Amino acid sequence: MHQKKIEQQALKVGIVVNVVMVLAGFFVFFLTGLKSMFLDASFTVISVISGGVAAYLSKKTVRVSDRFPNGMFALEPIYAICKSIFTICLLLFSFLDVLRVAIDYFAYGEGERLSFGPVIIYQIAAVAVCLVLVGYYRARNRSIGNASLMLKAEANGTWIDGMISLGIGIVAVLLYFLPSGTPFDFLHYTGDFFITTIIVLLTIKEPVTVLRDAFVELVGGTHDDEEISGFVTREVGAHLPAGIQMEKIHVFKTGMNFDVDIFIGSTKGTVQMEELVGARQTIEQALEPKLHIVNVDFVFE
Repeated sequence: MHQKKIEQQALKVGIVVNVVMVLAGFFVFFLTGLKSMFLDASFTVISVISGGVAAYLSKKTVRVSDRFPNGMFALEPIYAICKSIFTICLLLFSFLDVLRVAIDYFAYGEGERLSFGPVIIYQIAAVAVCLVLVGYYRARNRSIGNASLMLKAEANGTWIDGMISLGIGIVAVLLYFLPSGTPFDFLHYTGDFFITTIIVLLTIKEPVTVLRDAFVELVGGTHDDEEISGFVTREVGAHLPAGIQMEKIHVFKTGMNFDVDIFIGSTKGTVQMEELVGARQTIEQALEPKLHIVNVDFVFE
């Protein structure tokens, strides 16, 4: 399918870009020993691995078989849930790690002076690359009606990676110009803690949001996008046979697959089965330009 090809192409571009960033990130981490640099590079590793998994699932979920006649689109929210949980755990682990360093310094006076080395140059490049990649993911997703939960998860992950790089770069610049022997001298030892904490607080909302949306899809919750709901309601009303009284519409989304349930309360006169079959096919054709992968069913109450 054309939509899946767009999704797969975007994921492959992300993998190539992130592999380069991983190599550069860990090189800078080993030079400086900064915990926040480890967080930065680890996020990029997650992006490489998750991008590979997402590219595989993108090909797998759309395939139908006797056992899975409607495809395996549920794998897409499962993927998003796993990535979100892993991202949240990494954020919390990084925070606890730098918290221990801060406690050692403030409570016991123990600590090592931070060394930034080539961090500033790396972070400028990393922020630029992340912003471009986020824009690319979102543009590709918009071209398919923002139907790809996997592209949304990758864009959010890359955005977090970019914010981490931006934060580290800002701290590196500030500490570079901060002289020793001032009341703020403690930042030369604990600046890593403060920037990592700020990053965690500012970015943890992103994976939590993806986790929530993916969970709703996985357990069969209705899709709450008002634009899509309005579009579906208009198209269904325009193509229903005149004798059918529509009560309500439920729109469900699982990965890139949409299911539309049209609840019929009553009919005026006799409605032939052929009319319903024809209306179902017509409605699906009307919805496909925006929803792409869609199944329509009539539910009689």
